[in-house]
Amino acid sequence: MSTLVCAISGVAPEEPVFSPKTGQIYEKRLIEKQIQETGLCPVTKEELQEEDLCDMKVNKVVKPRPASATSIPGMLTLLQSEWDALMSETYELKTNLDTTRKQLSHALYQHDAACRVIARLLRERDAARAQVTTLQDQLSNSVPTNGSVEIHEGETGLSAQIIQRMEELAQSLAKTRKQRKFPDLSPLEEVKRFKCVQSQNTFHHKTAAGVLCVDVHKADPNRIVSGGVDCQVVLYNAQKQKKVQTMVGHSKKVTAVKLHGDKDVVVSASQDATAKVWTCGSPDWTSPYTCLHTIHKHRAEVTDLSIHPLGDYLLTASLDKSWAIHDFATGRCVRHMKDLESAFPSMSFHPDGLIVAGGTEDKSVIIWDVKNEQATVATLQGHESAVQTLSFSGNGYYLASGSRDGVVKLWDLRKPVNLQTLQVEGGVSSVCFDATGQYLAVASNIVQVFNFETKTSLTETVSFKDHTDAVTGLSWGPNAKTLASVSMDHSLKVYSA
Repeated sequence: MSTLVCAISGVAPEEPVFSPKTGQIYEKRLIEKQIQETGLCPVTKEELQEEDLCDMKVNKVVKPRPASATSIPGMLTLLQSEWDALMSETYELKTNLDTTRKQLSHALYQHDAACRVIARLLRERDAARAQVTTLQDQLSNSVPTNGSVEIHEGETGLSAQIIQRMEELAQSLAKTRKQRKFPDLSPLEEVKRFKCVQSQNTFHHKTAAGVLCVDVHKADPNRIVSGGVDCQVVLYNAQKQKKVQTMVGHSKKVTAVKLHGDKDVVVSASQDATAKVWTCGSPDWTSPYTCLHTIHKHRAEVTDLSIHPLGDYLLTASLDKSWAIHDFATGRCVRHMKDLESAFPSMSFHPDGLIVAGGTEDKSVIIWDVKNEQATVATLQGHESAVQTLSFSGNGYYLASGSRDGVVKLWDLRKPVNLQTLQVEGGVSSVCFDATGQYLAVASNIVQVFNFETKTSLTETVSFKDHTDAVTGLSWGPNAKTLASVSMDHSLKVYSA
């Protein structure tokens, strides 16, 4: 039986086709390529089209041998050629492998050198930042002296003018306190109908552990600020139910936040031992905020903040066993009380602004007289664990304190005596009187609201168990119409009737 041979290649075709027009047999792929390029038969030079080709049926199981493989010498030649090609390819692969190894080694060396340079530059940058911070702190706290005024480490001091302003404000508040009426205050029955009307859990980074603190504006219940473990301060619009500003600047978790009652100002404290004052340059409070001052007065975590009723001074408390009063306008320290006996997880100005109460790690509440050289006027004993949180009633007569062991104590500051002690579930992270002093909210594993209308004892009004983790912060809205809470479950919740 004769073997079919391609008229073009001279070898047995794998897919033969026949042209009746030329009488030739071709390899299909070769003749189709030739037709596409010239339209002619390469053997007879006749015009040829693909329609002129007919497929031939052949046995495709066993491919025909090429002519060179029909004898033993031919097969040996084929094998020698294949071996030579394999050796050449192996040599090329080894050469390429060696070149690639050299390139990789060089790249790794360059990467290692670049990492060392970057590490050195980062160290130099951090050192430069530390020097700048130290110089800024020295500059902000340095004041010229005329030799007759003694200033302690750059403190401006509580001048007679400042004390006079504080006393005048306290006297005016005391005169009007008994005459104050709250016609818009939420009645007890309305507070009992409170329920969760908003819940947000996407405004802080979920990769961080949770939200630690919250504050609601005293005149606008839609303006809420919070601080979290993600080192961010977030301003939230409750009416539109969305985040409007994110303030980034702290290097560790934010432990306390406050909204100024009369200005578009946010204050934040952090575990990085700083406090920051953020201001809005536009009449619209949702506009961008920038950091006006960074306070570097403390050497350890700044745990709490309080704004003086004058609105011009800021109180900071720290775990470095000190507390300080600062000027809002300049960011300078007015008075720094340091090297005290205990650290302060919590601290607050009295509503009159003439005394300061601080909760200590030593299980007590200490009260200082601001104007009388910050003298201690009372020490409230009774807690058996660190006092984590404090809140004055609106009239200034009562103080609520909460400790890490789940105990809430109510104090009458006029005597002073402990009026009542409550045991709640879990450690107390926040207690908060509303502006009138009628309602006290307590944050522990849940949120509880107590009624204090009788001014003799607290009675539970309502409790909320919407959070799935420990509640870390609370704040009342104006006239106790709303209550905001934050938790380690990353959420902000707003309660209302």
